[in-house]
Amino acid sequence: MNGRDSEMVPLLHDGSALDGMTAAQWLRRARKYRRLTQVQLAKRSGVSKNHVSLLERGERALSTVDTVVRLADGLKIAREQVWLVALREFERKERAHSEK
Repeated sequence: MNGRDSEMVPLLHDGSALDGMTAAQWLRRARKYRRLTQVQLAKRSGVSKNHVSLLERGERALSTVDTVVRLADGLKIAREQVWLVALREFERKERAHSEK
């Protein structure tokens, strides 16, 4: 394990807007902060490399309890923080949908 394992992954500053990032962008940033490849995160979390890739490209939503728990554990991040990311992304999409 590297020295960053005990540090917090940079997360939301205000808790309300992902600092302008999508959940996909945030996940990629968190993975890179931990200096992990998608394959390494997949092995650490038990989430397939393909699923990690789809999440990072925004082609899948961070929406299941199992996926959030596995990714949080694989990234060594508090599960609640990953849920907050998923919730903010859901709210952002809902607002965009209702504005149409």
